[in-house]
Amino acid sequence: MFRSFLTFVFCVFALNPNVYAQTEAAKAPQKSLEAHPAQSGKEPMLTLGPKNKPFTEPLKQTLKFDYFECKGIVAPWFREVMVAEMNYFAELNKLAFVKGDVCVVSIGTARSLAPGRISIHLYPSIERRNECVIDEQCPSFRSINLIPKNNVLYRSYFLSDINRKLIAQYCVTAKGKLHPDTTCYGVE
Repeated sequence: MFRSFLTFVFCVFALNPNVYAQTEAAKAPQKSLEAHPAQSGKEPMLTLGPKNKPFTEPLKQTLKFDYFECKGIVAPWFREVMVAEMNYFAELNKLAFVKGDVCVVSIGTARSLAPGRISIHLYPSIERRNECVIDEQCPSFRSINLIPKNNVLYRSYFLSDINRKLIAQYCVTAKGKLHPDTTCYGVE
């Protein structure tokens, strides 16, 4: 009886290779793929003043970073793109999603490892933002470093969960090509 069952299963897979493909497709992220943000908008990705500094006052300043609220700096359409991509990567790593409504821009100061580097940080709540930015205690983070290359911006994504000892990184080029398990610094 068991041998007949195995023969039946083998025949189903052998005669219909789509069965295996469907089971593999079921493992791919599904919920995050429901987002379909616009890939461009009327306003520029970022609104910055002279020397790539925002027009708003910083939320916090440290020796290495100046932190600003995203509102008025990051275009809504661009934030939607980054949230959709971040949630896709979060789903791949079985991490919680972010909505994108709690968002901070950091800019590296002259004392940082990368002066002038612009990063966008997404948080699930204001409390988590305050823990990370104000208290400087951040056991999990979702951040995007904007890397200028050949007059376009690449997006280098970082996701972490210290409790799981997980740090994941992805690079998305200006044309939308995904490079998993790497930052954009080494991608051409």
